[in-house]
Amino acid sequence: MKLLQRLGVPQPPSLPPGDVPQVAENYSRTGRSPVGWSSDLARILALPRRDLATSYTAADVEALEAQLRAPAGPCGCAAMSPARPCPTRLRRVQALALLEASRVGGLLGPIGTGHGKELTTFLMPMVMPACRVACLFIPANLLPQFTAEWDYYGAHWRLPNLAGGRWFRPGMPVLHVITYNKLSSQEATDLLERIRPDLVILNEAHNLKDPKASRTGRFLRYFEKRPETRLVALSGTFASKSIKDYAHLSRLALREGSPLPLAHHVVEEWGTALDPGKVIAPPGALERLCEPEEHVREGFRRRRNDTRGVVATDESALDKPLIIRPRYPGPVPAELQALIELAHGGERPDGEQFQEQLQAMACARQLSAGFYHRWRYPRGEPPELIEEWFAKRKAWNKEVWEELKGERREHLDSPGLLTKAAIRAHMSPTYEGDKPVWRADTWTDWAGIHDEVQPEPQAVWVSDFLVQDAAEWARTQVGIIWVEFPELGERIARAAGVPFYGGGRVASEAILQESGKRSIVASIKAHATGKNLQQFCRNLVVTPPSDGALWEQLLARTHRPGQQAACVEVEVCLHTEAYAAAFVTSRERALFIQQTDGQPQKILTGSLQHTSSEQTSPLVQLPESNFTWSHHQLCASSH
Repeated sequence: MKLLQRLGVPQPPSLPPGDVPQVAENYSRTGRSPVGWSSDLARILALPRRDLATSYTAADVEALEAQLRAPAGPCGCAAMSPARPCPTRLRRVQALALLEASRVGGLLGPIGTGHGKELTTFLMPMVMPACRVACLFIPANLLPQFTAEWDYYGAHWRLPNLAGGRWFRPGMPVLHVITYNKLSSQEATDLLERIRPDLVILNEAHNLKDPKASRTGRFLRYFEKRPETRLVALSGTFASKSIKDYAHLSRLALREGSPLPLAHHVVEEWGTALDPGKVIAPPGALERLCEPEEHVREGFRRRRNDTRGVVATDESALDKPLIIRPRYPGPVPAELQALIELAHGGERPDGEQFQEQLQAMACARQLSAGFYHRWRYPRGEPPELIEEWFAKRKAWNKEVWEELKGERREHLDSPGLLTKAAIRAHMSPTYEGDKPVWRADTWTDWAGIHDEVQPEPQAVWVSDFLVQDAAEWARTQVGIIWVEFPELGERIARAAGVPFYGGGRVASEAILQESGKRSIVASIKAHATGKNLQQFCRNLVVTPPSDGALWEQLLARTHRPGQQAACVEVEVCLHTEAYAAAFVTSRERALFIQQTDGQPQKILTGSLQHTSSEQTSPLVQLPESNFTWSHHQLCASSH
């Protein structure tokens, strides 16, 4: 220790009185050092606690509703298909979120699916003091639904002026609605600076969880320039894999009042004890957040939810049974099983060797559905040219990646904008405009060859066994078949004679018009978030995701308020090791979310049942414990 001091290596902060950690014992037991004391932890422990349930009275809620309620007039709620009740009262969590945000000047809202976050975001500019211009960010696939919801709520509540809307009321805030995809586009590099909002509202805020993404970089850059901007961040699942997913959002929303660390290295350290993983660090100093015998994740969640500016839900929005069953669609054909094992061993069925384990895993998932992806070269380029093309593309992509890891600036914060800057840097005559240039070392090599090879992705089908099973399911009952791959969705839809809804605005609008009287096939990526699909009560998940947060969103499409059926049923295809492992991983990650966010996760709280004995015996059978875990067993498994 003295040698480190002489070399000038900073020492960790001294522990508070009374803390005598057994560092050696804990390290030898887990392979990680326990979480240490920090000024961030001291700050968080010193934050005043608040009981949200007693912070606002019924009179406060009534006064809020009177302030926001629109004058009585005609509405079309009863004529909607299906008919909807007039939304004349705020839900308790909606009122608390609006009251707390107006009092604190920001909000962190871990509010579960189905609790009415849409209306909360619509009304937020009306309650935030001195709000003139607000930006509401939503996922692109919610844009068609936004229009319908805006009209539905606008008949009963005083909403802000909508930028580009049909009417304008002087003295009211102006709300700009922007999709996260729009924020990622090249022309949006300075979008927020052009709008100059004093309030930013994030619905499904987890879309900005990655600080390395272009969209998040632009968002963070605006707050660095204009720190006075208020932030309201709402999400049913802020953290799917790590508390790092939203520490930056908590900091911007609540500043020094954030219940998460402000320093990045402290966030990283806390994650070693809180995040899911095979090797978990001992909580160490984080035990100061906990009551006796309390799990560290639960202590963290309780401290967070007791903080001013945080409004969280801790119960399901729908009190109806959710039944989840594994489905084994017949024996996997021997030829296909052999190709799956080949992929796990690092080789694609056409002989291509994988360079990374992730490529092998992705191929095994595709083969579990009966096909795999490969490149095809319809122009017949020679192998030597193809090899050179991939090598120079790899070098260019690596240089772009390294450049984006540094400080991101306007017109230089995405791969597309860097490409344009590199083109400007190599122009002849010399570029003399006002846009920045980037003298990339690999651009000349890549520019000289990138048009010489034009590969196209190709899906190669090996077996239709899963397609036929899903098609039979669609023909014998009514429900939603969820798929990861568009090729698979289209093939099932053709075999079953039902529609497939993939990506794009047209599909997003059309799926909302479904009556629930026929089966449909839907893309998980395009429709598993935000859509109101409670006209269906049965689901078949053909390609189970490994993301616990995505499962919560997917299940909430049908297990949500407005569901008329007595229960919601979900079948999950678990016929291969890849799909079974994904399902188990999703439950482990859902446990992390439930313990740290407090949101009951449907994949954990749903009744997990075996299928009937008549079904074909599976090639891959999950252990019995995977279907009978209790809450305490799940807690233990996280270690």
